[in-house]
Amino acid sequence: HYEYRSLNKLDTSETAMDVKEEFRRVPIPEDAEIGMFGGDALLTLRSEWCPPGTSTTFPSGSMLVHPISRVMEDDWEGTKVLFQPTDSISLQSTTTTKDYLVLSVLDNVRTRLVIWRRDSSGWTELNSSEDAVPVGEDVDISCTNRDDSVTNSVFITRSGFLTPDTLEYLPDVSHILEKDKSSNIEKLKSNPAMFQSSNLLVEQHVATSLDGTPIRYFLIRRSNDDGFNFNGKNPTLLDAYGGFEISMLPYYSASVGRAWLESGGVKVIANIRGGGEYGPSWHQSALKSNRNKCFEDMEAVAQDLIARKITCQEKLACIGGSNGGLLVGNLLTRPLSSKLFGAAVCQVPLLDMKVYSRLLAGASWMAEYGDPDKEEEWSFLRKFSPYHVLRHDILNEPEEAAPLSLDEAAQPDWKCPKVLFTTSTRDDRVHPGHARKMVRALIEEAQPRGLADTVHYWENVEGGHGGAADNKQRAKMWALTYSFLKQTLGLEGN
Repeated sequence: HYEYRSLNKLDTSETAMDVKEEFRRVPIPEDAEIGMFGGDALLTLRSEWCPPGTSTTFPSGSMLVHPISRVMEDDWEGTKVLFQPTDSISLQSTTTTKDYLVLSVLDNVRTRLVIWRRDSSGWTELNSSEDAVPVGEDVDISCTNRDDSVTNSVFITRSGFLTPDTLEYLPDVSHILEKDKSSNIEKLKSNPAMFQSSNLLVEQHVATSLDGTPIRYFLIRRSNDDGFNFNGKNPTLLDAYGGFEISMLPYYSASVGRAWLESGGVKVIANIRGGGEYGPSWHQSALKSNRNKCFEDMEAVAQDLIARKITCQEKLACIGGSNGGLLVGNLLTRPLSSKLFGAAVCQVPLLDMKVYSRLLAGASWMAEYGDPDKEEEWSFLRKFSPYHVLRHDILNEPEEAAPLSLDEAAQPDWKCPKVLFTTSTRDDRVHPGHARKMVRALIEEAQPRGLADTVHYWENVEGGHGGAADNKQRAKMWALTYSFLKQTLGLEGN
């Protein structure tokens, strides 16, 4: 048996029980994750590590297997690598059955399955199928029995931008890699299709960020046969998150389909830094003082969409909530991005980074953003605090602390894109005060100067961090959102 203790959101510690039923610490890195397969320990690294007594350094994101008895003796000789990441491949999740370990791997943000078999001779990797999961779809594998040591049968849950959630049964998980596996898979049930998708397609493209990093994004649009034109005039909604190692993977959204895609809109999901699409290092590359990488990545995707003649500035909008709201807030106030977007939707956002850590759940996010009460960390937090950038750098309102130098702050031709802010009075994670004070500054200070023509604000009195307490309120929130986007970007249709 082993016991798991969490130190904070980004660091963990493990302990294990020895034969005398006394807990002893497992001698692994504090931020590593551990699991068991029979008598073997499965170790997933979140940082680079060279096991004691060896000369091999395993990169962050690797998965290792080693007998737990030898792990407890701190003897790492002969450790086997089950997965090792590259610049384009990362480990997303794992599933265990009686004889198999299934790795769900993201290969340039496209899901691929890798299967290892464990028998008396050790671990053997089975040949994998490169096209097991189509672009724009995702799969989740789970054992059919709560005790995964008794069966190799699995449930397969499929979903995608154009594919409603579908549940399937496979009697032996190893069959999933076969080219003709349809005869083995039994479809159990599926959610109904909520929008017309036969005329839609999903593509994956690559933009190049400011520092040369390739940034992949999914694009959902009408097919060329259905009248799509590369004329730079297509209303386009760009969505991203960029934080907390959360990956933006394919998912089915009835509201996006009915309210946006069926009317001819284009939806884009960007896999920017800060997420988990390429493993821990992709997330860590945008922490604290490197937060600007998220914003630069979004600017690169927006520019790429314009260069491909998908859309133009007047027809391009960005949307994001929570940490994604912080992202949108920065896109509104940065010199370049404020000129790339014609509209924005900023949902339950973090915007005042000076006080965020003292409000509600904010203190638990300091490993992600930094501590504003430390002078050295506030120096970089200040640069991506949209409220401060707006009031003090753009509008030149007085500030207690010294503002940024003129060459960093000067934005003589800045103008706020048309924007809708949404929040909830009862948000128990991000305080609604973030959105309230930003809107006040835009309406009372920027608007009279002709710098913010269109500013809308909707605060639901219920709903928590989701912004709505039930489906009726949720429907109203999204109806407001898509009505704003359609009117602003000129999208005709239902």
